[in-house]
Amino acid sequence: MAQVKRQVWETTYRGIYSDSKIDSFDIENEMQKFAALAISADINLYGILVDGLVVGYMAWGKNPRYPESGTNEIVLLSILKDYQGKGIGRQVFEYAKGKLKEKGDQFTLYCNKYNLKAQGFYKAMGCKVLSIDDDHPDKSIPQIKYVYKF
Repeated sequence: MAQVKRQVWETTYRGIYSDSKIDSFDIENEMQKFAALAISADINLYGILVDGLVVGYMAWGKNPRYPESGTNEIVLLSILKDYQGKGIGRQVFEYAKGKLKEKGDQFTLYCNKYNLKAQGFYKAMGCKVLSIDDDHPDKSIPQIKYVYKF
């Protein structure tokens, strides 16, 4: 999954994130982050497989940014560029949505403010914008917060 994340950063965020941030991507550190998510009692982490190849990942569960809020969130959803636009994202989003519906009447997710393709996807899935961060010199920071209400 860390390798997939590296490829997603290269194809999606090159030109948004600084070159130095992308070039210093630390596979070992990312592997540790995914391992921590995999054993978390509050997060459900899934690899997205096509013909036995990991082409993406998703995670959902208790909001890790504000765990005391009791809200749920789609924490991660990334798919390799070559597999986008084939209905895979819709399928995994619908799966997470079904699981999250069992836990409450809504969930949130965050998207980079400059990732226009992802914004279009989340809007098409029925998510509504809750807030938009101010611009920042580091374009990896500004986020859009979405909510999906059942």
